[in-house]
Amino acid sequence: MKKIVFLLFVVFLSCSLFAQKQSDIALLLYTDFDDSRFHARNVTYGLSDSQSVFTRFNPVYHVFSGAMYVYQRFVSVQLPTECAFSPSCSEFSRQLIRRFGLIRGILFSADRLMRCNRLGLTGLPPDLFHPNDGRIHETTERYNLRNR
Repeated sequence: MKKIVFLLFVVFLSCSLFAQKQSDIALLLYTDFDDSRFHARNVTYGLSDSQSVFTRFNPVYHVFSGAMYVYQRFVSVQLPTECAFSPSCSEFSRQLIRRFGLIRGILFSADRLMRCNRLGLTGLPPDLFHPNDGRIHETTERYNLRNR
């Protein structure tokens, strides 16, 4: 019986020593952790704007579109948002695939992913970065080879 009382005392003591303080509880209760950046995020299924017969019954389209949807909806929101580019790489890939098709869109997306790291940003001129949010804003016009 003495051992059980002693064990309960040790457990109670350790719980009370490592419990959250009142200031921590107040911080949790009165801080708004709702991040408004994620409310405007609109994730839709599909890589193309039109739903033709070809895209409705094409299993390759549904595999790539489903993978993109799952990544944007569930994986991307769990990753930190310190990306230096706007729009995000997954949204930019979706735009590239819509504009240039699957093969060229994937190749151009690979180029963007290769540049999307801190090492790739070294030595870039400061005027590339937008003054309001500090990101590089890109459009799919960068990959338009006909105008070059």
